[in-house]
Amino acid sequence: MAADLPLIPARILNEHVYCPRLAYLEWVDHLFADNADTVEGRWAHRAVDRERGAVPAPGGGHSEGGDGPPRAMSVTLGSETLGLIARIDILERRGATAVPVEVKRGGPVAAEMPLHEPERVQLCAQVLLLREHGYRVEHAVVYFAQTRQRVRIEIDAALEQRTRAAIDELRETARRTTAPPPLVDSPKCPRCSLVGLCLPDEVNLLRERAPGPPRRLIARDPAATPLYATTPGSRVTKRGERVVLREAGETVAERRLIDVSHIAVFGNVDVGSALLRECFDRGLPVLWLTMGGWLSGYAIGMPPGNVALRMRQHRAAAVGALHQARAFVVGKIRNQRTMLRRHGGPEARDTVDQLARLMRQAESADSPEALLGIEGTAARLYFSRFGLMLRADLGFAFADRNRRPPRDPVNALLSFAYAMLTKDATIALLAAGLDPYVGLYHRPRFGRPSLALDLAEEFRPLIADSVVLTAVNNGEIDASGFVSRGGAVALTAAGRRRVLATYERRMQEHLRHPVFGYRASYRRTLEIQARLLAASLTGDVPAYRPLTTR
Repeated sequence: MAADLPLIPARILNEHVYCPRLAYLEWVDHLFADNADTVEGRWAHRAVDRERGAVPAPGGGHSEGGDGPPRAMSVTLGSETLGLIARIDILERRGATAVPVEVKRGGPVAAEMPLHEPERVQLCAQVLLLREHGYRVEHAVVYFAQTRQRVRIEIDAALEQRTRAAIDELRETARRTTAPPPLVDSPKCPRCSLVGLCLPDEVNLLRERAPGPPRRLIARDPAATPLYATTPGSRVTKRGERVVLREAGETVAERRLIDVSHIAVFGNVDVGSALLRECFDRGLPVLWLTMGGWLSGYAIGMPPGNVALRMRQHRAAAVGALHQARAFVVGKIRNQRTMLRRHGGPEARDTVDQLARLMRQAESADSPEALLGIEGTAARLYFSRFGLMLRADLGFAFADRNRRPPRDPVNALLSFAYAMLTKDATIALLAAGLDPYVGLYHRPRFGRPSLALDLAEEFRPLIADSVVLTAVNNGEIDASGFVSRGGAVALTAAGRRRVLATYERRMQEHLRHPVFGYRASYRRTLEIQARLLAASLTGDVPAYRPLTTR
């Protein structure tokens, strides 16, 4: 075995034969996601995942009392010579022969061939390991939990040769700095738990390898939603499998942990250490924000293992990533133009035309400095007409964009909505394995999640501006939702809760993806774009394409 690679788990060898890209994402990039099949598989294995019984000695006459052959459960074997490691569900002694037993959740594929090739290779890897450790092994057995059948699996020379070839293939694949390309139009993809991370049809479409439009393969939006704690002095803690919010020593709300996608706390809210540890184990981000919504920091468990991706990101940030920077700015201006064209009325037509010209200039900008100038001009034009999209009879006047601090209610709403969008962009980038603080357009600065600001650009009109227009024009917030001090305007606690409700409603709305054609929520689309950004950095796709609506 090459010294630069760890031992290959037999389970990953199974994944490699099934799909080399899946094995790379799981083993090299340490990515994993559950679906119904993986959960059912763990349930079927629950009885054999705990180490029990004495391991039979190779070639010995070990015996135990009771009916049936001597057996041990959850036996781990490794070999530097083979470069393999495996956990055998059940190891039985039958006379002078050892028999590995693999537990499967379903039933046999067919009478003549009960297992698919990946499962047969995995079993053969276990047999090779047992023989390497001195055991005599003639065959293996599979126990199918659904049909309660034991089926004998022969290990012949052809299967051994295929298994050794798969080991060599996986070693070579693991040395690559990018994942293998996705399978093309494969029936394997819909049942794969990593389909929402791999994006096989999306990547193939952008690489011009797809025979047709993408299937709707991405995982559906999970039932889990963000948990917000906004009351200063409150405490968020864990009790059993639930998150509990306590104020003044009294429990005021609680939610199951499986229903929480991340936790965002505003101001001086205490987070219990037991809850933090549980969030680390579950991969749930915990974010601290100011009362105005600006991100102060976050805590998450160990980062994904795809170090090569972050190295590419840092290198791109150092040498320049003009293509991605242009895409961020072009996407933002195009979506600003769409907002004004839809909601600005006849008075906005000249500005809409000007934004179209600026968008074309941004597409051919030859430096970050030129892009900054184009973006700044577009922003001034857009916000000079933003007031046209507000209902005039509700008393929310808007003259220009101002911040730090906002001097009127509309600007306070915009700042808060942008802060929430930056928070969600940060979470999407963390899920994609990127560093949210190392930007490709916004230059890195202490305390600023520059890449999150990059990703948020194209979504500002679609999500944040839309939230502000909805909250104002639908009467979801009024003057009572704001407080003014020393010329600065901020949301009250009640106003903040109203805007958060409007924001979460928008994030759960669905749109038809303009490139891929299927429908997805804005929150899911934000993560898709983060993963495509990562793919553009690794060369998995030729270029990053911003999300724009017509």
